[in-house]
Amino acid sequence: DLFAYNEWANARVLSAAEKLPAEELLRDVQISHKSILGTLLHVAGADWIWLERWLGNSPVGQNVWEGWKPDDARSLEQVREKWLPVIRKRNAYLENISDADVSGELTYRRFTGEAYSLPLVQQMQHVVNHATLHRGQVVGMIRQLGVAPPPTDLLFYVMEPRQPTS
Repeated sequence: DLFAYNEWANARVLSAAEKLPAEELLRDVQISHKSILGTLLHVAGADWIWLERWLGNSPVGQNVWEGWKPDDARSLEQVREKWLPVIRKRNAYLENISDADVSGELTYRRFTGEAYSLPLVQQMQHVVNHATLHRGQVVGMIRQLGVAPPPTDLLFYVMEPRQPTS
């Protein structure tokens, strides 16, 4: 449920960002990861890194963020193209894990190569919390540039009517 909310909120922010000219999406506003696109790409990159860790492939070394750095973001389309496969792969992962998997410890490697371990549920909560932090920054950037973004709070997600799934 938390990841469904996360994708809903991300989609709302991406839709709001579409209302801005390309140069505004790239403008360095001195917040977070430079620009709207840079910050969105950072969130996508963090989603990728954590998913890789959950799959047993912890990215390590100086080049971990290669392709996911703020200056690598050139368009909303590019951000979406990089992010969508991560979302699909994560959704497939989420469909195949059990409650026991979620509550169990999962070891991964930090960027330095150092082994670290946390319950998977805490890692997952961190990923959504991280996205919420940066999404809030992007909402602020969008608002500063004259576009009123839609609310992305969890409460609005919970209250929004949804189509039943079969």
